[in-house]
Order: sequence, then C-alpha cells, then structure tokens
Amino acid sequence: MLYSNFFRPLFADIKAFVLDTLFPISCLCCEQEGSFICLDCKVRLKPLEHQRCIMCQKPSPFGLTHLSCQTPYGADALISFYDYHDANLAKILIKGKYSFLPEAYQILGGMLANKLTSDSQFLNLKSYILNPILVPTPLNKWRLRWRGFNQSKILCEAIAKETNLPVIDALIRKKHTKTQKDLKREARLKNVRDAFEVPENHKSSILNHICLLVDDVTTTGATLQEAAKILKRAGAAKVICLTVARD
Repeated sequence: MLYSNFFRPLFADIKAFVLDTLFPISCLCCEQEGSFICLDCKVRLKPLEHQRCIMCQKPSPFGLTHLSCQTPYGADALISFYDYHDANLAKILIKGKYSFLPEAYQILGGMLANKLTSDSQFLNLKSYILNPILVPTPLNKWRLRWRGFNQSKILCEAIAKETNLPVIDALIRKKHTKTQKDLKREARLKNVRDAFEVPENHKSSILNHICLLVDDVTTTGATLQEAAKILKRAGAAKVICLTVARD
C-alpha cells in the first residue's frame, strides 16, 4: 500500500510530463501554449447580444418563453451565452468535440458558471431558478462510445464544481437520431420526437425541481424542446435550457 501511494503520483507526474512534451496543450483559437482556451481568447469571445424565445425565436428578456408561446410541457426559458457565428467560438466547440478534447468543455463550463453567478444580466434570474438541478442532454450510446464523453455532461460537471448544484442524468436517448445540423426546422422536430425518456429510477430526482437542461449549441431549439417536454411530463416544475452558444 505504501509502495502504491508513493509511486502513483510519481507515475502521474511522469505521464503528464511526457504528454505535455510530445503533445503540448495549446489554445484552440490562437495556438498559444498553456491552455485549450487562453485568457486573451476567452475575453474576445463574442457574447450573444439578444436572448430569444425558444418557441417563436423572437427577442425575449432573459430568454424567457413568451406568455403566448407557453404550453404545459414546454421549456420555460432558453439562455445562450455566446454567438456561434463567432469563428473562434465555433472552432473551440468543433475541435473540442471532434478532436476528442473534453478539457475544452471543462473550461467552457467554468466560464458559464462564472457568468451565471456574476454577470448582471443573469443575476436577475436568481429568483426564477432557485434550487435547480443540472441535467445534461444525453447522447445516444453509439455516439458516446465513439467520442468517449458527452460534452453536455462535461459542461454540467464544470458548472457544478463552481456552483455546488447537483448533476442528475435524468434523461436517456431511447432511439438513434440523425445529426440535426443538416435538417430544416420541421425535420429536426420530427427527428427528435420521442427520442428521450426519464427512467423510473430518476423520476423522483426531478419531481417538482427546476431543471437546468444543458447543451453546447442550439439552432432551432428542437432537441431542447423535446427534452424539456419529457422532463415536464416526468414531473419537473420548470425547465430552463442553457447552452454555450446559439447558431
């Protein structure tokens, strides 16, 4: 046991040294070494100027769903933090996902947590999202095995680290769906219809809770709307969708 306790951190340090030497960590935007998102590039990322209603896509304060758009099982708000049309942000999200770099999403999750807890435009939501739980948008099993991580789960864990909010894997994907990016709005809605479910053993975890449903990017909101519907039907009090960016 003493031998193991002594050598384990030593081997970890050696492994980190070798990886940093052969594959140095560099910014996904400017290639400066040291971090996947350097401080200079962090502050230059373009915040989203206007929040929009998830249903009608028209501007809405704090992303709250308009009264005229609300339904019993609809999402109550959609908050996106950055503009996906920012080339650097798109680069981070794409490289993080397809170059298998969960660390990039850990950094992004920390940035979202900081905005939620200190940015004045989001502080007004505190009375609306008291005692929430974080719920990642799930991947299907094939995509999770191929990628090795769920970026939404990584974001949730990073937010939880800074806010102490619980992360509940309340949703699972029960069917394989096509990639949404190549589909138009109506096709997207049809593609994700009945794609999610809340397992029986998780229903008590979300009952009467406010769920912060987390994903990396939203375009039409179709995936989030479907996931929110399933959470509401399983007993969630409210569903607030949070994404890094909106396309």
